[in-house]
Amino acid sequence: MIHIENKLQGFRELHEMKQQDVADTLGVSRSTYANYETGRRAPDIDLLMRLADLYGITLDELTGHASKQSPRIQLTNQALRLLKSFNQLPAAVQEWYIAHMALDAKMAQDSLKPTTSTYQYEQPLISIVADNDHKK
Repeated sequence: MIHIENKLQGFRELHEMKQQDVADTLGVSRSTYANYETGRRAPDIDLLMRLADLYGITLDELTGHASKQSPRIQLTNQALRLLKSFNQLPAAVQEWYIAHMALDAKMAQDSLKPTTSTYQYEQPLISIVADNDHKK
């Protein structure tokens, strides 16, 4: 039997959904879906495919199956939340974060400790103008 109860709850919370929301989408009762999350019941393959589609993931990601031929990076729920937020940023801001994370990683590898005199973040070249500023 596949044990996916923790993954079901994690993906549901990542997508900021309630059990009732998922149950309605799948066409099952909330108590039936709750039983999937607690491991008292296991969803059939059709329901697993619908859950994977709902969350935009593969069945392998949902079930935890890992192919021996293609190792994959396992992302924590925290990393998935970070990626979700990151993907909502404009491309220029994403590039800014990537550059600074690369610098942080290099400094960690080199065992350097940042100081304010040698390590400063620059603000991204993005400005936000309120609608009121344009209506003058």
